[in-house]
This record gives sequence, C-alpha cells and structure tokens, in this order.
Amino acid sequence: MSSKLDISSEGYARETPQRGLISLFARHPTAANLIMAIMFIAGLAGLWRMNTQFFPDFGIDIVSINVRWEGASADDVDLSIVQTIEREVRFLDDVKRVRSTAREGTASVIVEFQQGANMQNAFANVDAAVARATTLPEGSEQPDVARIVRYDTIARIALSGPYSESALRTLAKRMRDEMMKAGIARVSFSGMRDPEISVDVDPFRLRAIDVTLADVSRAISSSSQDIPSGETGGGIRQIRSLGLAKTAAEIAAIELKNNDLGGKVRVADVAVVRDTFDKDQVTALHFGSPAIELLVQRATTADSLETAAILDGYLAKVLPSLPPDLRVEKYGVESNLVKERIWLLIKNGASGLVLVVLVLFLFLNVQVAFWVAVGIPASLMAALAVMWLSGQSVNMISLFGLILVLGIVVDDAIVVGEHAESLRRKGLSALEAAEQGARKMAAPVVSSTLTTIAAFLPLFVIGDLIGVIIAAIPMAVVAALLASLFECFLALPGHMKSALRGPMVAQYGIRASFNRAFDRFREGTFERAVLAAIRFRYATVAAAIAALIVSAGLVAGGRVAFNFFPSVEADVIFANVRLVPGGGRNATENAVRQIEKAAYEAEHKLGFKKGDLVRQTLAKVGATVGREQGTGTNGDEIGSVFLELISSDHRSVRTNEFLSAWNAALPSIAGIESLTLTPAQGGPPGREVDIRLSGGNPAVLKQAAREVRALLENYSGTSAIEDDMPYGKGELVLELNDKGHALGFTTENVSRQVRDSYSGAIAKRFPRGDDEITVRVRLDQNSLTDLSVRDLYVRSPSGVQIPLSEIVDFQETAGFSQIKREDGTRRIAVTAEIDETITTSNDVLAALERDGLPDIAAKYGIAYRFAGKAEEQQGTFKDMKTGALIGLVLMYIVLCWVFGSFSRPLAIMIIIPFGFIGASFGHLLMGFDLTILSMIALLGLAGIVVNDSIVLIIAIDEHRANGEDLTVAAKQGSVDRLRAVLLTSLTTIGGLTPMMFETSLQARFLIPMAVTIVFGLLITTLLVLFVVPALVVIGSDFRHFFSRTMSKIQNVMQYSLSNIS
Repeated sequence: MSSKLDISSEGYARETPQRGLISLFARHPTAANLIMAIMFIAGLAGLWRMNTQFFPDFGIDIVSINVRWEGASADDVDLSIVQTIEREVRFLDDVKRVRSTAREGTASVIVEFQQGANMQNAFANVDAAVARATTLPEGSEQPDVARIVRYDTIARIALSGPYSESALRTLAKRMRDEMMKAGIARVSFSGMRDPEISVDVDPFRLRAIDVTLADVSRAISSSSQDIPSGETGGGIRQIRSLGLAKTAAEIAAIELKNNDLGGKVRVADVAVVRDTFDKDQVTALHFGSPAIELLVQRATTADSLETAAILDGYLAKVLPSLPPDLRVEKYGVESNLVKERIWLLIKNGASGLVLVVLVLFLFLNVQVAFWVAVGIPASLMAALAVMWLSGQSVNMISLFGLILVLGIVVDDAIVVGEHAESLRRKGLSALEAAEQGARKMAAPVVSSTLTTIAAFLPLFVIGDLIGVIIAAIPMAVVAALLASLFECFLALPGHMKSALRGPMVAQYGIRASFNRAFDRFREGTFERAVLAAIRFRYATVAAAIAALIVSAGLVAGGRVAFNFFPSVEADVIFANVRLVPGGGRNATENAVRQIEKAAYEAEHKLGFKKGDLVRQTLAKVGATVGREQGTGTNGDEIGSVFLELISSDHRSVRTNEFLSAWNAALPSIAGIESLTLTPAQGGPPGREVDIRLSGGNPAVLKQAAREVRALLENYSGTSAIEDDMPYGKGELVLELNDKGHALGFTTENVSRQVRDSYSGAIAKRFPRGDDEITVRVRLDQNSLTDLSVRDLYVRSPSGVQIPLSEIVDFQETAGFSQIKREDGTRRIAVTAEIDETITTSNDVLAALERDGLPDIAAKYGIAYRFAGKAEEQQGTFKDMKTGALIGLVLMYIVLCWVFGSFSRPLAIMIIIPFGFIGASFGHLLMGFDLTILSMIALLGLAGIVVNDSIVLIIAIDEHRANGEDLTVAAKQGSVDRLRAVLLTSLTTIGGLTPMMFETSLQARFLIPMAVTIVFGLLITTLLVLFVVPALVVIGSDFRHFFSRTMSKIQNVMQYSLSNIS
C-alpha cells in the first residue's frame, strides 16, 4: 500500500496542524502498518508460548494429612486420630473446608483452602498444627503431611504379560525414569505395590522359647542398623558401625537369644522370612494378567500437546527394544481429545469469520470493508498476546471467548470506517475524512466499548471452581475489545487515508442492486412499520412486555429447563464395586473379572467386534476409580474397572446406551453390597446429585441414608445411587476382665499384642534403591486361620504367657468400614448420577424436597444440604447477582458521562431485560436447556444491546437538535441507523452461527451460549428499532402529562390562595 497523500490531503496536512494521537498516526507514512505488524507478531508469540489444553487449569488447593494405625477400626480412628487433628487445623487462616475419612487402619484429613490462598504458608500452618496434636494414640504412625500439587493426566499406559510382579515393577520404573528424562513432568503408578520383607512367626515355636512378637521386632530393629561411631583422634578418619540387614536372608540370620544348650536362636528358627509386597495396596489386572498402570502427567505449566508428542516419540523409540510378550498399551489419551476439540472451535471460528467478512462486504464499500475486516485478526492476535501475558492458555473456553467476540470487535471499525467514507463522499480529502471520521466517532465508540466491557467484567466476580473455568471468557473478550479500540483509532485512520485516496466512484453491479433494494425497504416498508410502532406505542411496548412474561413463563413452567453445567459426552466409564466384608481379595478379584467380561459382552450384543466400541479396560482390586480428589476408598472388598470407549464423535452408540447394555450384561455376583457404573465427568467436580446428611451417630446417619436412597430409586433417570458409609467387617470387642487387671494387664498392652499378632509390627524401614522397604513381623497367617482369637497367648507384665480368653471378655458388634466428617461433624453422602435426556439434577433435588427429605431429616434429628453441582450452582448464582449489579452500575456510569444526563441512560438500558425473550425462545426452538453459560451470555448480550440503543438515541438527538418534531425524529433516527444497527448485529450473529449448528457432541455444552446471543440479538435488534423509538415518545408523553398535571395543581393552588386573600 502506498503511503503517499493525494493533492487535497497534502493541502489539508499543510494547512491543519497535527492534533493528538489520531492525527500523528494517520499522517505517519508507516505507523499504521507497524501497529498491525506488532499486533500480529505479539499474537503469534503468545500463541506459540501458551499451553494448549481442554479446560483452563482448575482444581482445589488442598493439604492432606494421613496417619496409619494398624488394626484399628474406623470408629477408633475417628475418635482417636481424626477428631484430634481436626481440632488443630479447622480454624487456620484461609481454610475453606476440612474433610476427613476414618477407615480401618488409616485416617485421612483433607484441608481445603480458599482459591488464591498462599499454599506455601498454608502447608507450613497445617504442618505446625499437626505437630501440636500430641495426643495421638500410641502405636499410630507419624502423620504424613503433604501439599497436593496438581497434575493433569494426559495418557495412561498398561504394562502386562507373563511376568512376575517384581519384573513388571522393574520395567515400569525404567520406563518412568526414561520418560521423565525425556521431558515429561511426572509419571505415577497404579497397581504397583510397595516391597516388604515379611517375617511370619510360628506362634507355637515362639511360645516354646518364651519370646513374643515384640521381642522379635525389637531384635530386628536393634540389630539391623548402620550407626556412625565418631572420629579417630585429630579427625583423620570417620568410624562407622555397619549392621543393616537389607535382605530376607540377612534378617533371618539375626540372633534372638541363646538357648539352654548354649546355642543361638535365630529369626529363621521361629519364622519364615521372605520378600513380598504390601498386601493391602492396590493391584491391577489387564485381561486377567497382573498389570501396572503408568499415569503420564503434565504440570499445569506444561503444554498437553507437547507432552503427548514427547510420549509418542519415546514409545516409538523404546517399544522395539522391549520383550515381545510384554503388552504395552496406551489409552486414555487426553491430547487426542484436546486436538479434536481445539480444531473443532478453530473450524467454527474460521467459518464465523467468513460470514462476518461477507456481511461487511455486503454493507460497506469494498476498500472500507477490507480494512475493517483486517482489523478482526489483528485484534484477536493482540488479544492472544494479552492472554499469554496474563497466564491464560489455549482451551475450549478461551477459544469460545474469542469466537464470541469475533463479530463484536469489528463494530468499532465499522462505525469509524463508515463515517470516514461518508465524509469523503461529502468532499473532504482522504486524510481529513480519515482523521475526522475517527475523531468524531471517538466518544460513541469508546463509550460503546466500555459498556460492552462493563457487561463482561462481572464474570470476574464469580468465585470457586466455576469462576476459575469461565474467567477465560471475559479475559479473552476484554482483551480483544481493548485491542480493537487500539486498532480502530491508531491503525485504521492511516489505512482509511489510503483506501479513500482515489475518487469516490459510483457503485455498480450486485452491490449497487443490494443498496437500491435496501434503500427501498428502509424508506418504504421499514419506515411505515416504525411509524406504526410509534403511533401505537403503548401497544408496541405492551406486546414486548407480554413476550417477556411469556419467555419467563417458559422457564418457570419447565418448558425450558435449567441444567447448571451439562456434562460433555463421556468416553470413559468407571465401574466401582463393593463386596460384603469377609470375602477377601480373591472374591473381589473374581467380581471385577466378571464386570470386565460383561463389558465386552455388552459390546458384542450391540453389534460390534471386540475393540470396535470398547477401546480399553483395566481392572483394579483394593481401590475405587474416578472419584474426586481425596474421596476415593480403599480396602480388600473394593474393586473397580476403568473402561474407555472410542471417541464419541466416531461412534453411533451413545454412552448412556452402552451403560444400559453393560448393566443388562452384568451377571449375579455373590456378596455384592453396591455396584455403580458412572461416566467420567468434565467441567467442575461434584456429583450431579449429592445429598449430605449430618449431625447424628453413624448408625442413625446410615438408616436415614437408606431412606433417602429409596426415595431416589423412585425417580426415572437416576442411576449409580450409593452412600459413602459402607458396613465394615464384624468387630470383636475385647474388654479386660478382673483377672486381667489383677495380672497387671492394661487395655493398651493387650490391644498392642493382639494387633501385632494379626496386623503385624513394623520392625524396621530402610531404603533400598528408590524403594522404602518395610520389615513386618506378624504371626504366620496359616497358623492364625486355625487358631481362634480366644486361644491366642499374650504375655503379662511378669512374663507369664496366658490365653487371651482368660483375661478379657468378648463382644461381637457390627461397624462401618469408613466414617466421614466435614468441618468437625460426622456426615454421610448419598449420591446419584443423572441421565440428562430424561431429567435434570434440579428436578430431582426439587422432587426430594417435595417427597419427604425434610421429613426424614426431622425424623432422625439430623441436618441435610445439597452439595456437588447444586452447591456450586448456589454459590455461582450468588456471585452472578452481585456481578450483574456491578455491571449495570458501571454501564450506567459510562452512559451518564457520555450523555451528560441521569435519566437518558435509563431509556437506553431499559431494553436489557428484553434480551431474555430471544434467549428463552431460542433454547426452546433449538432443544437446549438453559445453562450457566446461557446466563453468562445474557450478561454479554446486555452490553451489545446497549450499544445499538446508544447509536439510535444519538441519531434521535441529532434530529431533535435540528428542530424536528419528536415523532419525526424518533422515526427518522431509526430509519437512519437501520444499516448500522443491522450491520453490528449481523456481524455478531454471523460469528456465532456456525457454533450454533455444530453437531459435535464435544461442543454441545458451549452451544447454549451461542443460542443465547444469536436469538437474543435477533429479537433485541427488532426491539431496539421499534420499541426504543416508542419508548422515547412515551417518555415525552409522560413528561407532558406531569407538566400539565403540575400546571393544573399550580393553577388550583393559585386560585385557592387568591380566594383566601
């Protein structure tokens, strides 16, 4: 583009001094292009550096505290450990919630902090608080305090084959080390048990030599250690005493005592010492073979696609070198989903951009349309740079924010460019038209941009996890709007100067035909319609209000439902099973095998070959899968199956259909207490239905939960109904009798000896390589099966061994395998999943309130509340009310400043509520529920609608200033601004239309936002053009009415006063 000025522009430049930034940049020969170049370069740099992921990074900032107490019941753990720690940590700074779980043998306390808390200080505070808990029971281990650092799993790898557990561990560790060396942030394991050295003592041999388990444990602990022994004189040499036994053979050789014949009794004489693994930890099965799962994870600062590329490169390199019978299978690849969904939005954005550009070329001069269109990618690029600098990422939410603003950023340039062209046609030079067009439009353009920004700013007020997720939308919108303002006044005038340099030739062809047809419509049909709306103004406004009432009725009556945050169609399903305690791990393993087998039977019954629908399964024994952070459960009676389907966009069977088929294929499994099949959840954590009952003892809470579960089972569309307080193993309560007291036994002494016999005593822990080896001393398990607890011998303080049955009384009771507390109060959660094609969580919760949940709570004297998504919804709506009020106040302040009036902004803003008409009817026509994203779109719609009102009110004011009658001015203002209002509305609609008709299941949660703005703009554009002129004249009617009324009152008062005088 040439930067030379035409003759008339050169004359204007000589005669008119340069004033302000607009003149400076418009007259500079290269400034406009340099600004454009900087915006594009900055955007490309930001795009290059930003991470790519599915959702913005979000999570709960927590510190966990774990304490092991071998052999303790859940009730004992709750009373002696959980309550002690809770008292210390509940009231620390920035603590939002404290959740705890007492399980058999272990306590877990999760301290959740407010968003934005300083987690370094938080961890230090929790660590110090736990150190103050000095009343933890003897025999419990040292509390393990850890800050949970968030990582995002981008892929899973299953290793399986005809190998021992030790061999699989070695291969898995080797792969982990190599992957992390290649650049992957973290690789964690599931199904890899910690190694132990088990010392299984024969109880009869032990009693024969008068030794206890504690004696064996102490002998191993004292003999097996390396101890520094000081330095030689002058510090020339260090002295060390080495005696740490690191193998089973070395521990077996440790001396226990001398026998009567002068010989030595070693550990091997009374026990079998062997290398094994922690029997209580999780094991994994892949098609029936032992397996280890590697979870490949990225840090929140790492890019999903880059991490996936590193993983693919590593596997391509290493797989040929691995044994051929080792099965290495990659699944759960999140990066594939990220690529598909990001590309989906890019495709929709590109389609929207094409539609916006077509609208521009249809309504504007070709040269003007070109430079206005160039401003769109420039503004978006600058917005990407701002997003990078503010720590944002490329994800579905931020990209949708950019698509949302696609047709809005062009509005500023349209106004400035169109006005510059009109001035050029009036005879001004190209430079003067460019400068004057920008300068005269500065006030309305800046004010309209500020009102739009004010409409989106309230989204920053929303807190908790949903606020973290949607913050990417206002960030992208505000950045793009500010960038468009920058481009509009500093770059566009320089380009318009060159675009308008030639003579303004008459239009011809399609464009001329379109303009003639548009002018005929505007000055004929449209003008008559506006005049009719003004003439019958009260009917016009009444019709608009009636439409608003009907739209509200659609929502209130349930014709348009509300679903807070609809889940994305899941490709992963979690099966979790709990058996009645007592069956052991073998029974659980058999159960998960049958559940896994049923999944492939369901695949076959649906008409697919193996692998065509179910991509992968992995079964686990000892833990659940798919639970929220800190809420999973463990135990021998717990099992789970991770199942991945092929991508939802590449299969005809929906997830709910497969769930039904899998349920139908499940066999009758003996001993099942609960079995749930739950699809994976995207978006904010929290179950669809989560009822928290609190305040009673565990037995009362469990009974109440049963009744709530029975209520839920009556509602169609609910599944996976369960509570989180399962029954545990039968409890044998020991109470010291008089004889026991007389012999000097204490409860602590007896319980410790019994616990050591069954659960084992930890004699030693030592490092071996990168493992920590536990040496566990316990009675031989085979002997214990034949030996009744009553026949177990314990040693008295005087050294005499006595049968347990002689010193204690026994009582059998039933307990729970886990007890949960929240903020110091015992609670039970009843949860369920919702089929959104049948019902919504809001409908189910409302039905519970109606059908007896309050009565159940009153009956048992407990409290209840709704957690999960309902809790998040309540908090979000509260924040949105505050944010909406702030946004309206900010818009009002901007408009008061622009119009210099306190009343005129009200006439402009009165149109805002009417945007809901289009939103509700649009959702009804398109078959979507209202969602939280619909509500967010309504806030943005308010800013766009106000901009159209501003344009129209300014035009009416100009006609009034020329002395025209108000009715004529109102009519003519609407006629004059028809093109501008249509153009700004159609560009926004065009940018979002492709998204509204997107068929991908992965984008369905975003479509309600597009529906709200597209249909909202369609309706409010008509209302602005017809209702706003009617409202202006109605305002004049009211002023005249009050003026006449006040005049009559004054006349009456004057007449009365004159009569009195």
